[in-house]
Amino acid sequence: MPVSILVADDEKAMLRLYLRIFAGSGYSISTAGTFAEAAALLRKNSYDLLITDFIFPDGVGTELIKIFNEVKAGSRSLLVTGTPYAREKLAKQGVHRYIEKPFKMELLLDAVSKALW
Repeated sequence: MPVSILVADDEKAMLRLYLRIFAGSGYSISTAGTFAEAAALLRKNSYDLLITDFIFPDGVGTELIKIFNEVKAGSRSLLVTGTPYAREKLAKQGVHRYIEKPFKMELLLDAVSKALW
């Protein structure tokens, strides 16, 4: 059974990019374009990894990570942000695994591999 990943980002172009990056990777990819959609999918389905944007019009990625932690013990997540100076904000919220936009495909794939293993 392939590794199941939920990717949440409010930018359609980013979701298309993720789908291209993971095409042929063997991962099963689901996408969500809003915080609410991602939260509903996390509560309904089982995922091995959550990749989430930091800021959504209707919520924040750190809250999605909390929801994921509540519904799946030992959950693994990766936050992706284009927010300047996010390191301090994220560290205060207990998030230490993140990638800054723009990112290189190899960096993302390496971070995903490390997050899963």
